[in-house]
Amino acid sequence: MKKTKWILILLLPLQLILIQLAKNNSHWIEINYSQNIYPVFFNFWAFFLKKIPFSFGDITYFTGIILIIWSILNSIKQKKIQMVFINFFATISLLSLLFHLSWGLNYYRTPLNEKLNYKVEYNEDELEKTLILMIEKTNELHKRLSNHDSIPVEIPYSKEKITQLLEESFDFDLNNFKIQPFLKNSLWSTLLSYMGFAGYINPITLESQINKKIPKLNYIATASHEMAHQLGIASESEANFVAFYTNSKHPDPFIKFAAFSFALNYCYSELFKANQEKAKMQLSKLNSGVLKNFEQLSTFWKKFKNPFEPYFKKGYDRYLKINGQAKGIQSYNAMVSMVIAFALNNNLNSE
Repeated sequence: MKKTKWILILLLPLQLILIQLAKNNSHWIEINYSQNIYPVFFNFWAFFLKKIPFSFGDITYFTGIILIIWSILNSIKQKKIQMVFINFFATISLLSLLFHLSWGLNYYRTPLNEKLNYKVEYNEDELEKTLILMIEKTNELHKRLSNHDSIPVEIPYSKEKITQLLEESFDFDLNNFKIQPFLKNSLWSTLLSYMGFAGYINPITLESQINKKIPKLNYIATASHEMAHQLGIASESEANFVAFYTNSKHPDPFIKFAAFSFALNYCYSELFKANQEKAKMQLSKLNSGVLKNFEQLSTFWKKFKNPFEPYFKKGYDRYLKINGQAKGIQSYNAMVSMVIAFALNNNLNSE
């Protein structure tokens, strides 16, 4: 056992070298890993885990944490301080190896905007035009789904039904993937709420874990975002775009409403940073009922505000930066450039 641990420790610097090589060879990663090796991993886990009604990954996390704590305490109790360090670095090496082989190398694949020939630069006018379009689309759907422009949309489906609707019609037809995503509710939804997270992908078991406590509008966007991660799209901005795109094409109007209001929120946020007056002027055109939908989301998250949440967010921000997303948590907002490119390239007009 000790020999195995030393082998794992010696593999740690080799992994760091290989990761640096991966960062500089995105085309090789795209062709060999993301398009061929990763789908095998995903379909293997999906075969065993898709039919299980609970999150196997959440149980694995919990068990792993307990075992690590037990190992550390046991080594300290036996005054084997050297073993604490050996176990620590061996565990880090093993987790890193599993993470990168099963999913993490997708961080270094060819960027989606390059495959779609989308330019990521945009000017303020293009941003404003896209925000106007998102407002028009959202208002149009709101009018169909609500009795009055001052009444928020109430999604009539259970979260189980939403899951079914998303799984049945999730289709990112702009690119070919050999994967059919599936969803699981997290067993630790209350904890996720206090941490400020709506969902995550388990990078080992490749299950999409959704916080079952979040409002339905948030649930739709989050579920689609995590399903995009299951496709092998690691970038947060790209996963956000895939969530918007697939939901905007969905046959159900409530799912569509979630898509356009989701993109609207991000577009408004970016225009507000660039020009507050323009952003406020355009927002004044949004039906007050939609604003109430946004207020409902805000009210939910305020209930779970706590002093520790910023530290969880900082930790996640650091994780994203380590894995090549230079903007960290702010990388979610970068989806706006792809929404703009999609809208301009497809002459997306209000129907």
